[in-house]
Amino acid sequence: MSFINNKHIFTVFVMETPNPLLSWKQDLHKEYNIILFGETGSGKSTLINYLTNYFHNGTLENLKIAIPTKHYEATEGLQHPDDNVQDSSNGQTRACTEYNFKKEDTTFNFIDTPGLSDSRGAAQDDFNIQQIMGAAEQSGVLTAIILVINGTQTRATVTLRNTLCLLRSSIPDVFQQNLVVVLTNCSAVTVNFDLAHLEPWTIAGTNVFHMNNCAFSRPVSQWINNERMKKAMEHEWQCSMETIEELTQNLKQLGGKATEAFKQMRLKKNLIKSQLHGIFLEVKKIQDLQNELDFMKTTQQNISADIEKYSDYKRTRQVEYTELERSIFVRKFCVVCLTPCQDIPSSFSLPHTIPFYRDVTNLVEYIFRGKCHCGHTPFSHYDCKLQSVMKTGTVEEIVQDVKETYDDSVSKNKAIQSKIGSLDTDIAVLGYVFDLKEAEIRECYHELKKLCSQFNFVHEVQGIMDDMERDARTLASIAARTDAENRIRSIKQLVDTLSKAEMSD
Repeated sequence: MSFINNKHIFTVFVMETPNPLLSWKQDLHKEYNIILFGETGSGKSTLINYLTNYFHNGTLENLKIAIPTKHYEATEGLQHPDDNVQDSSNGQTRACTEYNFKKEDTTFNFIDTPGLSDSRGAAQDDFNIQQIMGAAEQSGVLTAIILVINGTQTRATVTLRNTLCLLRSSIPDVFQQNLVVVLTNCSAVTVNFDLAHLEPWTIAGTNVFHMNNCAFSRPVSQWINNERMKKAMEHEWQCSMETIEELTQNLKQLGGKATEAFKQMRLKKNLIKSQLHGIFLEVKKIQDLQNELDFMKTTQQNISADIEKYSDYKRTRQVEYTELERSIFVRKFCVVCLTPCQDIPSSFSLPHTIPFYRDVTNLVEYIFRGKCHCGHTPFSHYDCKLQSVMKTGTVEEIVQDVKETYDDSVSKNKAIQSKIGSLDTDIAVLGYVFDLKEAEIRECYHELKKLCSQFNFVHEVQGIMDDMERDARTLASIAARTDAENRIRSIKQLVDTLSKAEMSD
């Protein structure tokens, strides 16, 4: 399986799925699985080469090389994933590789791993740790975890502290009794490294070994003809071989442990990252909904202004009109025009009310005067006590286009109000989901702490937190950005709370 990252190709060595009866088989065939941990340049690959010489009967003059070095090419035909051995600025081992050595009826499977605190940064370290923990899990039963440390270091450097932090956060507590330390480039007399740097781990003295692995640091031609150097090299070689003999004997006494804890840690870590990523996506959804909500509220404000603006769709105006009122005088009234036609009132006389007299009078008027000035004949008139009175009144009318605009704005406001309510509900639901994920993260954290008391929660979540903050800075809406920052702050508070719990444990 290959991964491409930073223009480099990393090959992951995938071991076979462990058999459920593997522990029993290991006891029967005396098989031991050992994994090597250490920072870049600590000497893991050199240790593999020393082991190769021990098991393959190599000598100073006839070195057996499993992993090529700056001065020596590989001789054993073993698989090795190391890159350019001339470049010491980066870790050479790119993948986990298993080296199998047999002696009599015993098989030792040493798993070489990529170096930590790689110069390519934290992302590479995270990738390497995943490979290492995967290899440990795949082994099924693990006899020992060997921490390879440069014994010449007088203090814990930044890179070493980072390496130890990564290791403490990755090795389950159940394997603490199976921790073995190999201090390279030194002897028990010349060692500078203080084991106190490994605290809170406590390593039994019988599990600490020193190796001055200088045989591969220079070609044979540089010392073979120098008697003093040759004698020193032979002495160190002999001491190293004796140390490996003691190491292999010690490994037989440790007893293997199932790697289920590595699997559980992997699952819990992945779940935490999955939930954090889910929260990250939920925050983005909430931000999108908040943006839409802000837009809707702005639109609603504009529509509300239109409603207020066009609510006065009724108009009033003053009009003059004529109204008939009772009068004490008699006037000619046209039944066609429904108006009095004689402006000058006359006194009321009884003959005018007699139909015969009224008809004769109308006939005479028609003969001599013709039609009334209103255009109708006298026969269309009759005498009555009514008069026309001019009055002024207020008339209310509806301006139709304004009314239509008002009704349209009211309709839009109702629809937007419904949408705003729906968005508020959606945001509340996402907030509830956010809280559930946060609770599950908290639960996973506590379960991880039971598996690995030194689990570093901050390191696990820092990458995703950086992504969340970077994404929040791209928001154009003040409300959305504020909401995102508040939620990120909530996650940070959770991380801080759990981290403080780590420190108090």
